[in-house]
Amino acid sequence: MGLASITLYKTLVMVFLALVGVFGYKTGIVDEEINKKLSDLVLTLFTPILLFTSFQKDFTKELSSGLCISVLLSVIAFGIIWCICKAVVCKQEKNYAAVEHIALMYSNCGFIGIPMAQAIFGEDGVFYMTAYVALANFLLWSHGIIVMSGKMNLRSVKKVFTSPTIIAIVLGVICFVIQIRMPKIIEEPLEMIANMNTPMAMMVAGINIAQADLKHTFQKKRLYWLSFVKLIIMPMLLIGLLKMFSVEDTVKTVIVLATACPVGVTGSLFALRYGKDAIYASELFAMSTIISIVTVPLMMLFCGA
Repeated sequence: MGLASITLYKTLVMVFLALVGVFGYKTGIVDEEINKKLSDLVLTLFTPILLFTSFQKDFTKELSSGLCISVLLSVIAFGIIWCICKAVVCKQEKNYAAVEHIALMYSNCGFIGIPMAQAIFGEDGVFYMTAYVALANFLLWSHGIIVMSGKMNLRSVKKVFTSPTIIAIVLGVICFVIQIRMPKIIEEPLEMIANMNTPMAMMVAGINIAQADLKHTFQKKRLYWLSFVKLIIMPMLLIGLLKMFSVEDTVKTVIVLATACPVGVTGSLFALRYGKDAIYASELFAMSTIISIVTVPLMMLFCGA
């Protein structure tokens, strides 16, 4: 089975999990408040533990080299994305430009990228994804806040280094380099918790989609253009660039996958926090997430070609 076929299959599995979240919200089993707590649980517990456990493996030259390459490719990817963002939003009204910039710049690499990497490549996929996730978190809480608020906020930059995600990655890297392995009695429950990340993250994504007015959302033409930029143009440019270099396939594909993910839900939270149009941000999230069911496997097809 080819990479695109595997991705399509795993995408459909993810869709089913998201539909469970939609069902839960529509039937009143969960509401906005419960969803916020579930989201916090994923971001502060399940995902950090998954990232940490991905480093619990034997140190090899191939893995360490792949991780360094992942960091470099992540920097290149964000450089390309930033340039595209500036070009796309330059003529928009200031407040809408900020929402669109954050939506296009920061993909849902946490809620969707990590589960997809885990589903397709296993622990190695998550291992290489950590570079992109770490850089995304750092930029989001520095550059992202500057874009949204219009001013520098050093407190938020400091907050990056105390986030559970960054702490988990730093501890994971240290354990990987000096080969500290958790005893079985600790490793087994950690792996069980880590395995909860994918279903919980996708159900939260489904709940977020269920809260959007999809009929109204799909009537907005600009959302189609922004989704096209986010889901097609950005990853295709990265794929074209990576074709010029000799990069290990798994590393390359994981970074493309992270870039090809839909708009992150954090954009809605930032818009709400800084007085921007949070509904518009949610619409971007909902439309790009739905369209990504088709585009992510398509990008994997081009990546493997």
